[in-house]
Amino acid sequence: MQSRDKILAVDDDVVDIRIVERLLGAKYNLRTASTGEQALEIATDFQPDILLLDNMLPGIDGREVCQQIRANSRLRHTKIIMVSGKTMASERVEAYEAGADDYITKPFDEDELLAKIRVYLRLKSVEEVDQFKTNVLTLLGHEARTPLNGLIGSAEMLMSEENIDAEEQKLFILMVYNSAKRLHSLFEKAMLLSSLKSGKQQFNMEPAELCEVVREAICKIAPKTSVRNIKIQEQFDADPTVCLDKNEIKRTITAILDNAVRFSPPDGSVTVGISSDNEDVCLSVNDQGEGIDSDYLPHVFDELSDPDIDHHSEGHGLSLAIARQVVLQHNGTIIAESTKGSGTTVTVRLPITVPSELAHSEI
Repeated sequence: MQSRDKILAVDDDVVDIRIVERLLGAKYNLRTASTGEQALEIATDFQPDILLLDNMLPGIDGREVCQQIRANSRLRHTKIIMVSGKTMASERVEAYEAGADDYITKPFDEDELLAKIRVYLRLKSVEEVDQFKTNVLTLLGHEARTPLNGLIGSAEMLMSEENIDAEEQKLFILMVYNSAKRLHSLFEKAMLLSSLKSGKQQFNMEPAELCEVVREAICKIAPKTSVRNIKIQEQFDADPTVCLDKNEIKRTITAILDNAVRFSPPDGSVTVGISSDNEDVCLSVNDQGEGIDSDYLPHVFDELSDPDIDHHSEGHGLSLAIARQVVLQHNGTIIAESTKGSGTTVTVRLPITVPSELAHSEI
């Protein structure tokens, strides 16, 4: 299963919104808004691939929305198609200057709109892959040095020392193993993230009890919680059955928990909560760490988001980026909220209902 491309349509004309829903609702993951303020609020969490933006809106107009979207680094790859009833060249120029990628006039030709959407989805994908390749090369240039030095240094010692005793030999072999394992993990994560971002990763969607998946993830990080004497507290207000890829969601929850444990003080606690409503299930993980700087918080799920790349932890800045991609592929959302000195809460929301395209497939 691959997630559907996401489109946010913004228009205060109910008739135009209904036309867009008829055209795009079945094929794409479509959300709508009627004001610029609503559009900005939805876009931050939804992160649409395409923004169909009416130029004339109540409150904040289309050009202002366009400018704010372009100023948001999390939405830097979103393609904006401005929609307007005005056909003057000056209107088009103003839209392009505000950051729009294209301009289409009302009443729009349906085939033209569909063609533009396909073109900009391909363009967005190419840009993201190119940016990711650049990021990975940067990451490898920094992160591969330490394990490679460990491999080469330990191997040289083993080869040069003729009278090395058994204990020293075991130590150097362990250093070789740990360095190779760390390097292997780096490449595995990079390859997985690449597959996720390109849409090539296949998901095995099936009903699963979320509480069970969470408890399996908690067991997986038990050695780390034991070393630091971190207590995992469960606050499960529901035990929902959700359509998901169990292995990938468990990987995601494990990464979030691992991050919470690493940044919690010794003898502290991490609280895991589960709740649900008629549409979504909510998983939250709260730690008692020092919190995240406000400047860094919007980028915590970006690959290479660590502001000090030369001193990355073994997470390589990829685990949480993978977690976000997995959640997005489930048509869910993931956010981090934090106040410096007061801990961090990561919240994942997943739809309970089975997507229509899966109803008769792998389930």
